[in-house]
Amino acid sequence: MEPRRLLIVEDEAPVAQLLASAVRRLGYAVVGITDSAAEGFRIAAETRPDLAVLDIELHGRTEGIDLARRLREELDIPSIFLTGRSDEQTLEEVHRSGSFGYLLKPFHPQELKACMELALQRHARESHLVRLEQALTAAVRCAADGVILVGPADEVLYLNPAAERLTGWTTPEIRGQPLSTVFRARSVGPESDTSFLDQQTAGHASARPAPAREILLFTRNDQTVPVEVTEAPLQDEVHGRFGSVLVFRDITERKRYQNMLRESRQRLRALARNLETSREDERARIAREIHDELGQMLTKLKMDLAALLRKAAAIPDPACEIKLREMMQLVDQSVQTVRRISSELRPGLLDTLGLAAALEWEAQQFQTRTGIRCQVRLGPHLPHLDRGVATALFRIAQEALTNVARHAQASQVELSLQTDGSALRLTVTDNGRGASREALQRPGCFGILGMRERVHALGGEFLIESQPGHGTHILARVPCQPESDVPRP
Repeated sequence: MEPRRLLIVEDEAPVAQLLASAVRRLGYAVVGITDSAAEGFRIAAETRPDLAVLDIELHGRTEGIDLARRLREELDIPSIFLTGRSDEQTLEEVHRSGSFGYLLKPFHPQELKACMELALQRHARESHLVRLEQALTAAVRCAADGVILVGPADEVLYLNPAAERLTGWTTPEIRGQPLSTVFRARSVGPESDTSFLDQQTAGHASARPAPAREILLFTRNDQTVPVEVTEAPLQDEVHGRFGSVLVFRDITERKRYQNMLRESRQRLRALARNLETSREDERARIAREIHDELGQMLTKLKMDLAALLRKAAAIPDPACEIKLREMMQLVDQSVQTVRRISSELRPGLLDTLGLAAALEWEAQQFQTRTGIRCQVRLGPHLPHLDRGVATALFRIAQEALTNVARHAQASQVELSLQTDGSALRLTVTDNGRGASREALQRPGCFGILGMRERVHALGGEFLIESQPGHGTHILARVPCQPESDVPRP
């Protein structure tokens, strides 16, 4: 490690040589010795020593004081004084010069070493703090967010360029003024009638930064700008709170994109509801035509075959009779198929007997088709439901049971429909293998997405809980709305 380098400025030659010998024995290097303040500054500018040891009085003038000040301000070189003067005026001049030490002649080498080491350590700490302050100042000035530094009495100390641009004020104009003068803001949402600063005042006792909030900022020209702001207190354990920092950003563009996204979602949901309405109407039409038209034709065909079968019984032709009976069986199967397809498209029970009967029928069909035990629990005093609500809840239950059959590997499932007077609660719970949260949120889960959108369209809430090995629980809670408030599917 290289020795620390010193500059000695002393007008008494014997003292200067004694001082140089002493510091060399202490392990320091001497870059120059002079008795002139001007020459000392020139040597310091060329050699950049770590420390200057100065005499206050050079040739009868207190040039050492001015030299120490110039070394500190222009070259960032610390200095200490060696002098025989100890009066109050000298001490005051030493203090104003920015010197890092003071030692009276005659001196002891160990006292000199202690004074020099303390001066070097203090200068290193202060230089580090200055560099850190410069870096932080540059970062704050370059920040895109507005930054306001506030004093202990809520007076404005500093605005960075972004804060000046957003508020319309400049630091020289507003320095020392109350924060409420430059940062006039109102909260948004339920507390929109309350001043933001009034709310922040209540939180000054907290040592934690306030969470980011959206507010409306009133500029110098009384224009409003939506901003997101947070406040961080400045405090330490000894002195307590000595100020705060406000950081805020213009979120005009973000709000615009949020509104566009919200409108787009609303349009897409309206489109989805319209498509679902059209699909349900088309299902009902096809189911009705299949049941009425095709069902009637098959019934008529069955009646004609029955008449032919009676006539064939009088004719001794066993082959013809067998063929007619096979045709009768085929017609019976076709009638059953027509009924099944018609029910799957749009269960007639849903329109005639209501949601509860349709859910019981669906559970019975599910159990017959899959072999999975399906239990239905219906609450008492279920309200008469609008066609839209009934259809949406039935389709949700149908989709949930389909997912159980396809993925759950369950042995039993429970379907429940309850009401608390203000809302309906449809739950589907199975004892299957369950699924992770990530699996339920993967992009291909259109069935879950469809159930969620159906519930959202009714102004309700949808919840799905599942863990691997612990089954799945689905809850659809929708308000008991008047018929005029419910979208018709």
